[in-house]
Amino acid sequence: MTAPINVGLGFRVANDSQEAIRALDPRIELVDLSALGSPKPIDDAGRERIDGVEVMVGANSIRAEYFAAAANLRWFQVFNAGVEELHANGTLARGFQVTTGAGIAAGPIAEHGIGLMLMLARSLHTSVRNMREQTWERGFTSQLAGKTLGIVGLGEIGRAVARRARPFDMRIIATRRNPGDGRDPDCDEVYAHTDLGELLARSDYLFIAAPLTPETRHMLSAAEFAQMKPTAFVINVGRGEVIDQQALVRALESGQIAGAALDVTDPEPLPPGHALWSMPNVIITPHVAGAVEGYGHRAIGVFEANLQRYLAGEPLSHVVDPVLGY
Repeated sequence: MTAPINVGLGFRVANDSQEAIRALDPRIELVDLSALGSPKPIDDAGRERIDGVEVMVGANSIRAEYFAAAANLRWFQVFNAGVEELHANGTLARGFQVTTGAGIAAGPIAEHGIGLMLMLARSLHTSVRNMREQTWERGFTSQLAGKTLGIVGLGEIGRAVARRARPFDMRIIATRRNPGDGRDPDCDEVYAHTDLGELLARSDYLFIAAPLTPETRHMLSAAEFAQMKPTAFVINVGRGEVIDQQALVRALESGQIAGAALDVTDPEPLPPGHALWSMPNVIITPHVAGAVEGYGHRAIGVFEANLQRYLAGEPLSHVVDPVLGY
């Protein structure tokens, strides 16, 4: 008798999607692990359910003890893009493959970022505040055309931003780990991470799309803000901890940079009374750039495509490097 392939579902999956997964191979048996999101420690029943799982799909916030109980796990598909929690708790070093949902929400996140840039350029956030106060206040604003967009992290999200910024007639520069010869179809110039200072000095809008790793934590701090133009804006849709938030507050208060738009903060949620809430040159959205309708269905689609590769013995897509952490 052919051995089953136990596939653990770490979140609630619609019945039609479950049937689509089963249809990929008659050996597949689905295991409901949707309780993995619970803050409660794993119990004996949970250990028994996860022990025989060979493949699992779920969030990057699943507790390390669940993976410790998954003795037969060979591959974990994360439906998020970031895996910093798995890196921090040692899960990436356990020996099984980890793949991410990189790209699932790249388009919506890029749209959100472009929207934030437009708000900053056209002072729309100021108009919204004035409307609440019934104040008719006019003034000159800016435009994106002719400005330089600096993208920190030219991955799926960074590239989606570059493509959407091009029609606004912006000059696009970016950093990535391996810049090659510096040429790229979506950017005017590409630098190595070690040349971040050059990108900071030239950017009118600095777009943060880098993953959170020990290398990128607080990669933007006081020294980096000091290299930027006083007219520059920072947009962060990656992870809050990539920016030294206290250094950002000081740079904003002193006029060292012109403003910021943050979809992510450190911590989250941003505590009541924090200085960023009341700054007139700051826009805050509650980590919703990637929260787009149909995300779960898209995530399952990515998993199904990777599962087909797994069953065929082919290389998986978006495999995480356990050393780099992304």
